[in-house]
Amino acid sequence: MSWEKVSESGVRWERPMDGIEGYFTFMASLTAGLCEGREHYTLCSVLKLETGPGDITPALKQAWKQVRYEQPQIATTVDGMKKVYEVPDERALEEWLSSTFIVSSASSFDELYPSVKPIKQATLYYLPKSSEIALRAHHHVIDGIGMLLFWHTYLEALKSPAKEIKFGDETARLAPVMEEVLPKDEHPSEELDKARAKEAYERFMGWAGSIPGIGPVSQVGAVPSGACQNTELVFAADTTSSLIAACKAKGFTVGAAVHAAYIKAIEKHADPNSKLAEYVTATQFNLRPYLKEPFSSSKYAASVYYTPLPYKHALPASYSDLANSLTEYYKTSFKGKPEMLKIKGHFTQVLCGAVQTDEFKAGPVPKDALVSSLGLVEQYVGREYGSEIKVKDLKVGVDVVAGMSFLFFYTFQDKLRLVYGFNDGFEKPEDIQTYLNETKTILEKELLGQETG
Repeated sequence: MSWEKVSESGVRWERPMDGIEGYFTFMASLTAGLCEGREHYTLCSVLKLETGPGDITPALKQAWKQVRYEQPQIATTVDGMKKVYEVPDERALEEWLSSTFIVSSASSFDELYPSVKPIKQATLYYLPKSSEIALRAHHHVIDGIGMLLFWHTYLEALKSPAKEIKFGDETARLAPVMEEVLPKDEHPSEELDKARAKEAYERFMGWAGSIPGIGPVSQVGAVPSGACQNTELVFAADTTSSLIAACKAKGFTVGAAVHAAYIKAIEKHADPNSKLAEYVTATQFNLRPYLKEPFSSSKYAASVYYTPLPYKHALPASYSDLANSLTEYYKTSFKGKPEMLKIKGHFTQVLCGAVQTDEFKAGPVPKDALVSSLGLVEQYVGREYGSEIKVKDLKVGVDVVAGMSFLFFYTFQDKLRLVYGFNDGFEKPEDIQTYLNETKTILEKELLGQETG
């Protein structure tokens, strides 16, 4: 599954996708065909910057060009189930810059977002009126942690521009599939590979046969797609520090604590027609810590180096039971289990194949949100880059065109932030706000002993 030169001139390079890239590519193609080109799972992140005096547009554009040279995967496209990269000549490079670096007169990205067009490649937006820059990229190009690592790479390029950029050798840095850079067996055998494939299939079928579990009221699958929205709830800094301290005292990870609170929130507001006796989801695992350098670093931000993994829990359950169960699951599913890393490729291949079947496409869509923790943002993105670049705010979101909603959460500038990505054709904005508020209330009650009226 390595990159190969497929043109005599050496311009065009291709490689097959792995299972998770293929899954996102298929979902994007499916929804684009049904929803006027709009693609499910397109990721978005917005930075609000404070910079020095003068027009920084040329510097922002040059940094975008530099990132493409350093991480060419950011400019890849797809052809069927293959990823494609083309080394640009001067004309092609200018055409790419013209189509993917957009300066907008909108007052903010919140104003621009409802009118953005579907993208063909990862695209950077600059909004001078709000001092914001935004990245929109397909999920088959980058993942959530990758978006944060991308900003570090980009801001480093903005702070320290390269003296000369000459395209032609950047293909050596195209991101390989994760299976190529995971630890490998010293003595692989066909029997062992079959056993892993069997376990992956059984894990997938155990999940697929259980979805959907409990979920809130949603019209997904029953009405046309509406507009994509991302609603944010930001905790106060003192509340955030208190919650983190309480998690440590109780032995919960912050991710597990928030996830458990979300489960209790949707349990309270569950659709009575959903399966109330079980919570079923696909948990999200960043696998970069298990990769060798430089693939675990920001040098390969533009990559899809994570995996989903099924998780189920019987309901009703107490908050503590859920938080303990999720803490154990998040801490032990991959850590200290190298065998699980070798099952990952089989699992995502099964996922990619299954979603393309008529049986799976005809099945009911889960109505709860996929929960994804991005952790402490400052592990990936600095607050300052040199003396003239300061990151004042950061947001992450996703286009929910069809299918499941998303709940991102992360801590940035000492504040816990929840972002619920949803489609207003399926769910009401006021309901989403209720789920977020309820999640916050449960965290404060369970961890801080705070009661609300």
